[in-house]
Amino acid sequence: MQLRRFDVASSSLNDINAAMDEAGYVILDNAISQEEVRALQEEIEPYFEKRPVCQAHFFGFNTTRIEALFAKSRTAQKMAVHPAVLDVTNHVLGANCDSFQINLTQGIRIHPGEKAQIIHPDSALFPISHKPFEFQVNTIWAYSSFRKENGATMIVPGSHRWPEGRAPREDEITYAEMDPGSVLIYAASLLHGGGANVTNQARTGIVISYCLGWLRQSENQYLSYPPEIARTFDVQLQRLIGYNVHRPNLGWVHGHDPIDLLVQKDNSHIGAEEFLTDEQIKLLIAFRGGEQVALTSHNLQEPVRELID
Repeated sequence: MQLRRFDVASSSLNDINAAMDEAGYVILDNAISQEEVRALQEEIEPYFEKRPVCQAHFFGFNTTRIEALFAKSRTAQKMAVHPAVLDVTNHVLGANCDSFQINLTQGIRIHPGEKAQIIHPDSALFPISHKPFEFQVNTIWAYSSFRKENGATMIVPGSHRWPEGRAPREDEITYAEMDPGSVLIYAASLLHGGGANVTNQARTGIVISYCLGWLRQSENQYLSYPPEIARTFDVQLQRLIGYNVHRPNLGWVHGHDPIDLLVQKDNSHIGAEEFLTDEQIKLLIAFRGGEQVALTSHNLQEPVRELID
């Protein structure tokens, strides 16, 4: 089965997004340089070496996982705001949120002898059956070589459109083989799983996932990156991890934008602000002008691209 893969430098975003719609995943080759791969490895490797393997039926018994990667790696911070990744994420999620956010970060090292993970959708994280649209987009960056034999991620192309509960046949499963610096992007509803490692070399990937801005994040970003740490991040990443207000009025602190905490702005002399969509503001202005208007859930979502632009 031929994988849907694109070289970042020579491929159009329209083609990439069209493939994402059809297959539920894309692979972007050469998304970061080999120099950046080496920097990532230098930053992250000490944490892998100190962390014991998991002892869990889903996470594995011979797999190492590390979290809160933005506090460990400047390179991971840059990967999180990769323009092509954000464009694909916005293409999938943007119509159903005012802004999307980081859901979690995780380094995953599958050691020799680890068994294959159960095939699953990550959308099960959010307990709503028959979701009307995608809630989450995931990325897995190749930190080391991904091959079928060493545990490359198993994916089931097109399964993001399947009815819930359908199990894949063996011939419907393929493997996201990648070289270091490439990234697999997939819809959370796509069936996938970590492969078995039958080699004598570990397979390591970096997961950065994104979800709708009005959902609870899997990894608690505010404890992972409290203000004293988040202040060291670029503003775009600060917004992505959740120091942001999702219109209308989700996530403010003391009536104000939480980004103000990071710049230590004193708002004690300013009354509470409101964070509404343009459509809501127009309706409220009309109401104050004496018009009969109705504010309903149908005018709540007005996608923005501020995280990309």
